[in-house]
Amino acid sequence: MTPVSEGGASAAESVFDLDYASWKVRSTLAVAGFVFYLGVFVVCHQLSSSLNATYRSLVAKEKVFWDLAATRAVFGVQSTAAGLWALLGDPVLQADRALGQQSWCWFHITTATGFFFFENVAVYLSSLFFRTFDLFLVVHHLFAFLGFLGLSVNLRAGHYLAMTTLLLEMSTPFTCISWMLLKAGWSETLLWKANQWLMVHMFHGRMILTYHMWWVCFQHWDGLLDSLYWPHFALFLLGLALLTLVLNPYWTHKKTQQLLNPVDWNFAQPETKSSQPERTNGQVLQKKRL
Repeated sequence: MTPVSEGGASAAESVFDLDYASWKVRSTLAVAGFVFYLGVFVVCHQLSSSLNATYRSLVAKEKVFWDLAATRAVFGVQSTAAGLWALLGDPVLQADRALGQQSWCWFHITTATGFFFFENVAVYLSSLFFRTFDLFLVVHHLFAFLGFLGLSVNLRAGHYLAMTTLLLEMSTPFTCISWMLLKAGWSETLLWKANQWLMVHMFHGRMILTYHMWWVCFQHWDGLLDSLYWPHFALFLLGLALLTLVLNPYWTHKKTQQLLNPVDWNFAQPETKSSQPERTNGQVLQKKRL
């Protein structure tokens, strides 16, 4: 960890070269991550309300889901860029996947902690307000927040597995696009189908990535035990097991099913066989609009 360089460092260099050994720096960036993604949520609501006819036609809980999807997509772009560089490019992390650290990783770990705290607040509040509950989503975000919180407070933890965990967010931009186009009635278009194909492949990529993470764990077991507190390591392994065996297969199945039958399964209502009007997005077929 290097101190801030003197003189004319660029803004990006200044952020990445902060003294991350300081708890104040790390906590400030975590709060900044929360505030930034809360701001993305609010800005998305304002812009969509002003510019998007589809958004204005949605019920309240669907509007919240729309805004959350857009916020997750922005975080997904940040996470994918960081994760790909760690997986394919960074020489320090490649040299030591158990203990290697980089200042740029500290920035993403702390801001991701803020994002996942925002996600938990949003999920619990929306579940309480709209009387809905998605167990898989709640478990996913709770494990993510606790995992990155543990990384934020542990100065010895390596960063490679943290960055590859962020790469699991590679699917969120495609999920956002898929759902918005679905609500707009564009599920029969080539654009929606192409995005859906890419999204399904991203979920397959998530599954392959979790196998790689298991391999890294087994290859560097002693180093991980030395650098991580045992409750944190146990939490990580349990979360990785849930992703590998339950969450990723379930979501991959649902997204593939959605490609063949474009229904909004987040909000679709059960129907009787005697009356099933033609549907494309969990609602009666409507004109395409954006």
